[in-house]
Formats: sequence, structure tokens, C-alpha cells
Amino acid sequence: MNIDVNIRITGGAGQGVHTAGGLISRMVVAAGHHFHATQDYMSRIRGGRNSYTVRVMDIPVRAGRAEADILLALDPGHLPHFLPGLRPGGIAVSDPPAAGAMDGVTAAPLKELAVSAGSPILGNMVGVGIVARATDVSLDTLDRLLALEFRDEFLEKNRKAVRLGAEWASGRVTDAFRLPPAPFRPRAILAGNEALALGAVAGGCKFAAGYPMTPASSILLGLSVDGPPLGLVFEQAEDEIAALNMAIGASYAGARAMVATSGGGFALMVEALSLAGMMETPVVIALGMRPGPATGMPTRTGQEDLEFALSAGHGEFPRLVLAPGSVEEAYELAFHAMEMAEAHQVPCILLTDQYLGDTVVDVDPEEIAVPPVRRRIVRGAEVPRTAEGRYLRYALTESGVSPMALPGEPGITVVADSDEHGEDGHLTEDHDVRIRMVEKRGRKEEGLAAETLPPLLSGPPDGDAALIGFGSTKGVIAEAREILAREGVSVTAVHLRQVWPFPSGAVEGILSRYGTAWTVENNRRGQLARLIRAETGRQVTGTVSRCDGLPFEPSSLAREVKERIWAERSIRR
Repeated sequence: MNIDVNIRITGGAGQGVHTAGGLISRMVVAAGHHFHATQDYMSRIRGGRNSYTVRVMDIPVRAGRAEADILLALDPGHLPHFLPGLRPGGIAVSDPPAAGAMDGVTAAPLKELAVSAGSPILGNMVGVGIVARATDVSLDTLDRLLALEFRDEFLEKNRKAVRLGAEWASGRVTDAFRLPPAPFRPRAILAGNEALALGAVAGGCKFAAGYPMTPASSILLGLSVDGPPLGLVFEQAEDEIAALNMAIGASYAGARAMVATSGGGFALMVEALSLAGMMETPVVIALGMRPGPATGMPTRTGQEDLEFALSAGHGEFPRLVLAPGSVEEAYELAFHAMEMAEAHQVPCILLTDQYLGDTVVDVDPEEIAVPPVRRRIVRGAEVPRTAEGRYLRYALTESGVSPMALPGEPGITVVADSDEHGEDGHLTEDHDVRIRMVEKRGRKEEGLAAETLPPLLSGPPDGDAALIGFGSTKGVIAEAREILAREGVSVTAVHLRQVWPFPSGAVEGILSRYGTAWTVENNRRGQLARLIRAETGRQVTGTVSRCDGLPFEPSSLAREVKERIWAERSIRR
């Protein structure tokens, strides 16, 4: 039996939408199923119109769905906005009186039952009870989950609210979306930003700094909570300029370091980014993209900073730019960033966005590996010295990567400078030395390119078209490909998890194999398409673009791609 139930909880900030959505997510995992949760919220401390959508399936799911099967509206005033997104035959539940005037909405006394449970703010928990009844999940399962979240009188009040909701729903709400019994499997529940922070810590990050900025704030939260027990020092800086300079200082002293920010904060960091390039200091920057320019839409998603990440900073220096496309990849690539930044002594940028950062899924704990961390610091007898006993921090090497010792190493001085410098780190005005140092730094980019992560492909090797994306579009493109395959349209999904150094040879091979290729991007200009053309000389057929601040959705993407393929065929005829 194929299960695909989409549950959407809506309400204003402060009504417990996130709490209810998180509890329902854990509820379905405890019942033996899988889920993918997405969040859509306004930039409000209280009020606004927010939603938390939990898609439940019997297989791991990595993309959301537009139409809801069950709609729980904690604020009936939101129904005109959310009801059009309810599938025919779906369940809509909301408080009266507004609900009574809406066709197809079941009026439920959420507030009244919440008061009976002991607090008027428990309407969200009453709603969870209704959803539990509609999906046929045992209240004993919810009791165990609530016991993990609450204590004493708060536990009893929440339990009572859930039970009152379930009792009220009995006989009033259809069981068309019941979840069949399934064996329980231990799963880890992770959000994208949480996984990124954990991956960095697993990769040996020992210092992190930042200034809160949506959608990267939860990365900083994860680092500040999960990092210190494992030896990480966290500092909330006064601004983003200070944050990156602190991280560079920590890295110079020998600690693997990172910062997290969004577009405006990254704009403040670019001078320090160049400093890291000149000092050849490894540092990782997690860049959570959101729609701009300026403040833009701070709580929505976008992929508008690709070109910015590739070119930020004055002067030429090597960098690594990675773009995780799933919660699992956020963990893996954060670890990889820590390793590669130190191995090549370069800054590394991790491109994420609000959609991926706030996505929550269940993952197999066995897949969250913690490989050994390999440090590249030279100490003691490993420190190379000249005949005069001097250590050259920027010694010329074939790879461009110089042996990196730490300040305080007995008998040497580690000299670093923001000016152009010689091998010993002291500033220079010598033009020949300048050329040698520029070439040295350039050789590191060749080393990075040699270790480029190749694109990931899924689908037939000779399909009608290729869909190419980077970052958070991975799961959506993959499911759109599956939808099209069921409809007789053969396409291949291509996911770029590394965008710089660009995998030119691999992408050129893909474009040569498929006569038609579109990029799928959350920006207007088709920044990935422009990058492909710049680096391969090949032009893609076009770009499927979305720039309204919302993520792509598999069925609508599949529909648009199908229309474009048929239009192409008509033109060829």
C-alpha cells in the first residue's frame, strides 16, 4: 500500500504551529512511517500567517507537496488563503465561527476544549488530537512523546488537550487518511540547519561565531548548543564583520572555525573573506540564502546568491563552494568543508537556503557517519626550517599548499599578513615575488578542481531531457523526474553539490548527451545557467525559474517540464 498523506497546520506566530507540526512529525515516525516537513512563516514575532506541512509516506520522502489532505487551521481567518490548497475530499478543521460559513470545513471547538484542558493556549494540542484520530495513530504513542517534552502539570494539561481533541473527532472526522500499522524503526529527526551544524562539529570545528540572521540563525543555535560539550567555543559577535575576523583569528591559532550568516551579513564579511584568501587561512562560511536585495523577504527561500558567493571579495583567490541538496548532504558537506578548507588552506562557502535549512526529515542513524578527522597541522620535528632555522609560512610548493604550523611552536615565528608577502610572511613590494605568490595561490585552485565532487545523476542515460539544479532543488527535481516517468516522459535529474571549482567536464558531458536541458533555479536570472555557459561554453535550453520566495513543488515542476518538452517537439515538427 502506497501512503502519501499531507498534513498542514496553520496559524499565527505564538499559536504553537511549530510545536504542533513537530509533534505530529514525531508521532508518524513513532508509528513506523516517514515524513518530510516544511515551514512557511512571515517575519512576525506574533500573528501573521504561518504554516507547518508534514508529508507522510511509507518510504523516505525528500520533497513537499502542494495540496493538503488534512488542514488544521488554528486561526479561522486564514481559511480563505489555505482552503484552495486542500485537495478534493480532504479534511479541513478550524475553530468557529468563521469556519461555519466556509463550505467543506468542519467547525471544531479548539479554544473551548483548550480551556477545558486547563489553558486557552492549548488549541494546537487539541488539533494534534484531532489529527491523531484522523490518521488512526494511538494516543498511547502521543502520551509517550508528550512525556519527553513536558513535565508535571504541563504534561497533564497537554495530555488532556490531545485526548479531548481525539474524543471530539471520533465520529466527526473521516478516517480516509488513516495510517496503517507499521513496524517501528529507530530514526533520527533532523532539520537541514541542525544537520549542517552537527556535520561541522563532526568535522572538527572548534570555534564558531556569528550574528543572528534568518535563515542561518538556527545553524548558530545548533553550534552553540551541540558544540560546547564537544570542545567547541561559540561567540555571538557584535556584527558579521567581527564574526568572520574572529573565526580567521581562531583558525590562525589552530582551531577549525566557521561562521553562519545570510546575504546582508555575508555582504559585510567580504573584506574579511579576502583577508582569509590572502592569509591562506582555512575557514568555513555557511551562507543561508533568502530573497533580496537588502532585507528582501527574510523568512522566505531563494537561490539568488550563487554569483555573489562565487565572486565575493576583492582580488583573486581560490575558494570552495558547496551546495547541499538534502538534510543528509548538509551534514556530509559540512564535514567535507571542514576537511577541504584545512587541506587546501582556503575559505569554503556552504550554500543553503530557508527551504533546506527549515526542512525536517527522519533519517537512518546508521547513515550519519562520523569519519575520522584528519588534521594538517605540522608540529615539532615536522615543521620545515631553512638552513638558517627559519619557518616559511608561505613556502612555495608544487601544490601551492604550504606546511601550516601554529603560533607558539618552539623556535619559530608564524608570520601572516594582509599585504602581499614573501614566503616568510613579511610584506613585500617586489613584483617578481608578487607573481610567484599569485601563481602559488592559483595552484591551490587546481588542487581543489582535482577533488571536485561530481554531479549526481538519476534517471535514464538517454532521456528526453535533463533537469539540472544545485542545492535545495535536489529532492524536488528527483520526484518530478519520477512523476514524469510514470507519465511516459523520460528525463534525467542532475544535482550539483559543488558549484566551485565548477565540474565543467562532467556538465559538458551531460549537455552533450541530452539535446534538451533546463536548469531549475529559485532566482530570476538563471544564475546556474549563466555559470554553465561561462564555464563550458554550452548554453542550456532554458531555465525553470521561481523567485516568489517559495520553493518548487514536484507536481507543478513536472507539469511545466512536460509542457516545455511537448512545445519543443511541436517546434521540431
